Amino acid sequence: MRALTRLTVIETRLMLREISPPLFTVLLPVALLVIFGAASSTRKPDPALGGHRSIDTIIPSMSVMVAMAMVAFFMLPVVLATYREKGVLRRFATTPVKPSALLGAQLIMNGGVVLVATLLTLVIGVAALDMRLPNLLLVLPTLVLGVLGLFPIGLLVAAVASSAKAATGYALGMWFPSAFFAGLYVPVEYMPSVLRRIGDFTPLGAFRQAIQAAWAGDVPQPLHLVVLAVSFLAATYLAVRLFRSA
Repeated sequence: MRALTRLTVIETRLMLREISPPLFTVLLPVALLVIFGAASSTRKPDPALGGHRSIDTIIPSMSVMVAMAMVAFFMLPVVLATYREKGVLRRFATTPVKPSALLGAQLIMNGGVVLVATLLTLVIGVAALDMRLPNLLLVLPTLVLGVLGLFPIGLLVAAVASSAKAATGYALGMWFPSAFFAGLYVPVEYMPSVLRRIGDFTPLGAFRQAIQAAWAGDVPQPLHLVVLAVSFLAATYLAVRLFRSA
């Protein structure tokens, strides 16, 4: 536990030295929230959303989903791939500290970035955009499930990427189709049923639907929770099997 705590502090300091990636990851979701949430139409009940308003459903879930994806698909794997490329992982393997401590520190630190982005979405939405205060007893557990379901995908990318450039390429290859089926470009409520169904079975799409339901005060659908659970188990297993220090 002491090693994990110390590594988390060290990794956080290193992240703050290169503040651009985490700052962008936090500010992009907030910018999307403000840009799309400023329209007065977002504060009107929408039949396609079951009578809920966009500012209470589609828009905050989009912001949180983007933050989660930026961390899971880009920040986490690129940092670990950079460590491999620079030989940090090889040198780390010669120390008494277990590699799991480094991975745990990365997960905690990056989870903190997602939490900050979520809190800013909540505070700015409620204070400035007439967003209703969501049920945090639903939102926070769903956020944890999203971390468990999506972060291992980043670890899997880091496990197979030989360099930061390769990790970025893999991340971009996942991001565009995942974002589409998660409803970033067109809300899933307005998609054809076939595309929406495909999105239900993608990890990012399942998280988007789950966090949107939780934000609106509804319990996430079991299907989406199962998809996140399967993503956690499969990606974790493959990441452990494929991960190497060099």
